[in-house]
Amino acid sequence: MLLLGNYQHTLDDKNRIRLPAKFREKLGSEYILIPGTSGCISLYPASAEEKFIRAVNKLGEFSADNAETLRSLTERAAVVEADSQGRFMITSDLLRIAHIDKDVRILGVVDRVEIWSEERYLKRISEKDETPEAYDELNMKLQRALHEE
Repeated sequence: MLLLGNYQHTLDDKNRIRLPAKFREKLGSEYILIPGTSGCISLYPASAEEKFIRAVNKLGEFSADNAETLRSLTERAAVVEADSQGRFMITSDLLRIAHIDKDVRILGVVDRVEIWSEERYLKRISEKDETPEAYDELNMKLQRALHEE
């Protein structure tokens, strides 16, 4: 599965959004939502459930630090299902954590989707180095990761 691009959307009055059709085709209609990195919400297809269970088993729960990591990520997580029009609700906890009020930016990030407040997304973009040299460095990191496989 390869999810790419970014799309602007707006929450409706019931805190629902609709993923772009290209994403829905690949992800299905049931999703796992968890607090993501840098203040976004990460969305995974429900089919990634096994991947999460393996990660939990790898991490282990026997240290206080690992147990707290698991608690912190899962206590605000949600499994949601899109309705017949492709809309799904984002919980108020996740909206609060991501500072989302109304306008959102939906990013495809290879195997997951990130949902950002439009304000945080624009701030992130404005602080990014978008010179050719910066993209050269990013591409070199990607190439190294591809060759490590």
